[in-house]
Amino acid sequence: MPPVLQAFAEDVWVVSGPDVRDFGILFTTRMTIVKLSDGSLWVDSPVSVDSDTLQQITSLGPVGYLVAATPRHVWRLHTWSRTFPEAKLWIAKPTAFTLQKQDLPSARILGGAPPGAWLADLDQVTFQGNPLIEEVVFFHKKSHTVILDDLIQNHRPQPGRFLRNMLMKLEGVEYPHGGVPLDMRLTFFRRKRARQSLEKLLSWNFDRLIIAHGPCLEKNARPFVEAAFRWLMTRVN
Repeated sequence: MPPVLQAFAEDVWVVSGPDVRDFGILFTTRMTIVKLSDGSLWVDSPVSVDSDTLQQITSLGPVGYLVAATPRHVWRLHTWSRTFPEAKLWIAKPTAFTLQKQDLPSARILGGAPPGAWLADLDQVTFQGNPLIEEVVFFHKKSHTVILDDLIQNHRPQPGRFLRNMLMKLEGVEYPHGGVPLDMRLTFFRRKRARQSLEKLLSWNFDRLIIAHGPCLEKNARPFVEAAFRWLMTRVN
């Protein structure tokens, strides 16, 4: 089934892309498109799309920004940066877990505060505390939507994939509850920094949630996010 552009909220769209294999495990993919106040499009974690879907996207406005909010999604920018050479590239800080390292010499590094280009529309925080990976989480103000990629996952069981489904259960990211993967939780060595990042995330007035790996939430997202980070909020270290 080809990717389909879906309206998620006012000035926010999502496209579910093809599954990708990571460490032998198939993961779903999803990109987020936000129309900024200046009419340009902000695209996070772009996925492969057919020509019809690409035409639908470009009909929304010019692609101004291509974003990889986690180092594990940087590789997704390469094809889109060739399709939209005028778009500005923004990537998360590279780490040992950056996949398919390739040159993106014009890319800027995302920080804990939004650049002026999307300050009016989006807030952001770098979720710190894990030396292996730092993901940047976004908040779309108009639609009260949190946008994140890998930090929270919610994988539906797949028929006939017993080992994969068991792994997702052991990782604590099985649908419908989802959560932060166990391997990621165990590498948050700097809990104080992580809690400071979480405080910023929870300070946002959000009700919707977009994630790359699993179903998105169009309402009541705050309790889901709070439950996903209960392991961090209840620790004393």
